[in-house]
Amino acid sequence: MYLIFTEDDGWHTNQLIEAFEKNNKNVKTEKINQASIVIDGNPRLSFKTNEMLLSDIEGVFVRGIPGGTLEEVCFHLDILHFLELHNIKVYNNAVCIEKSVDKIRTSCILNVNNIPTPKTYVTSNIKDLKKFRGSFSGYKCVCKPIFGSQGKGLEILDDENKHPDYDYLNNVYYLQEFLKHPEDKFIDWRLFVINNEVVASMAREGTSWINNVSNGASCKPFIPTSEMKDLAINSTLSLGMDYAGVDIMLGEDGYTVTEVNSIPAWKGLQSVCGQNNIADLIISDFLELSNKGSS
Repeated sequence: MYLIFTEDDGWHTNQLIEAFEKNNKNVKTEKINQASIVIDGNPRLSFKTNEMLLSDIEGVFVRGIPGGTLEEVCFHLDILHFLELHNIKVYNNAVCIEKSVDKIRTSCILNVNNIPTPKTYVTSNIKDLKKFRGSFSGYKCVCKPIFGSQGKGLEILDDENKHPDYDYLNNVYYLQEFLKHPEDKFIDWRLFVINNEVVASMAREGTSWINNVSNGASCKPFIPTSEMKDLAINSTLSLGMDYAGVDIMLGEDGYTVTEVNSIPAWKGLQSVCGQNNIADLIISDFLELSNKGSS
């Protein structure tokens, strides 16, 4: 039995279930925040209506992990660690998720691996926030929550908006340079990497600087350059991921990696990438890795 941890039964989950069924695999969906760990002679996961012995789980696909308190988030990740300790393939695994969900850690890893990423300052000191803001060209930068997605909580700090929403950021201020496209376009690129290969890509073009599909950006077919492919693959490798959605922007100094997503969406990408069914490619790789782990 294969297990999908998901927060909903929407399009992405249905795509994954169909891909498992094409491979004649039994699959079950559960919410990780409804799982309990049982450690005794038969280690298992307990859910509201059933229990699953770890010996019956062939592999786990992580489609969603909810937010929560620090303790709740740690527990959800501990569930994944628990599975891995029993040699169950988790795709992507807990360490990958820990590295990518925290923007500070991602930036540090990309930097130490010589992967271009925006100039970044991080502080919990409001006085240093003011000092660092002055280090950016034109006193303009982007302030982001270190945990977050889909453009939520992003602010431009400049002479008109000098202070971010302190309460929303929980006293940690993550500042990055504002990347201005040489042609003043609001455009970036998503490259989808599976097993160290770029299998699909798209351009996202919008009408505002928060440029993602949830904010109305349009998806367009795109063929990446070899440089962009190398950036996406090296970013995925540096974070140890089985698969990833890598976001790349173009600034005055060239291409730079802005995000590496360990639980990426691909609905918009699927709509423009042609014949390849992305869910099929993901599950094919996952099943191969699961079989290697059990052999």
